[in-house]
Amino acid sequence: MIVKLNAKRIDFMKTFKSGLFYFFYEETPRRKVLFDRKTAELSFRENEKCLEIESSRDLSNEKGLLERIRFCLGLDENLKEFHEICRDDPVLKDYIDRIETTRIFSAFSDFEALVGAIISQNNSYKNYRRKMLEVYLKLNFDPKKFTESNLEGMGLGYKVPFLATLAKDFGKKDLQAIRGIGPYSVQLYEIFQKRNYSAFYIDCLTEKIMRQRYGINKDFEEESWRLWGKWRGLAEAYLQRFFEKK
Repeated sequence: MIVKLNAKRIDFMKTFKSGLFYFFYEETPRRKVLFDRKTAELSFRENEKCLEIESSRDLSNEKGLLERIRFCLGLDENLKEFHEICRDDPVLKDYIDRIETTRIFSAFSDFEALVGAIISQNNSYKNYRRKMLEVYLKLNFDPKKFTESNLEGMGLGYKVPFLATLAKDFGKKDLQAIRGIGPYSVQLYEIFQKRNYSAFYIDCLTEKIMRQRYGINKDFEEESWRLWGKWRGLAEAYLQRFFEKK
């Protein structure tokens, strides 16, 4: 069946091609999701100001699933205030055409997002995407399938026991009490998964951007509040995407 969602705030394909997403892993906007212990195969396409979703599962009574999709794609987010900040920003103003009408796409499930947080550690973006696709195709982010035996042979190295432990402890322990999830991963999770754009993390690339592009050499945390306020995490996400090495 096909359902239509109002998507007038975003350019779906522009966002899909931007790379600022964690919902899709293949070359086209489609994927399988696990919701209420049932699988649905979803295919997305833009049709004027609507987003059409073709599903293998009847979605007419799937309000929870559709709400989850809307949240993950940011269809209802009003970023007018953020865009005004970008227009006045000495760096982001030059990228405003790549910011307006795009959104962050969140992972479909919180477990999936934390899998991504572990796999992304000490990894290039390109290799991270490749590994996430491999994990998605084999295990579809079903915690029950995340055993060490299933994860072996996927080139995940020391992260295998971390991922297996995550599957056991997810939902039972605080995030930072889970092996392999530290403060850095929690901040990433807040920004990209919970869409809490006031969260912020400091890594080598963020430091480099603030030093070279903004002339800021210290107090990065405080300066991020001054520059972008409650939108600092979203500003950081775009800046990292624009200046990361491809």
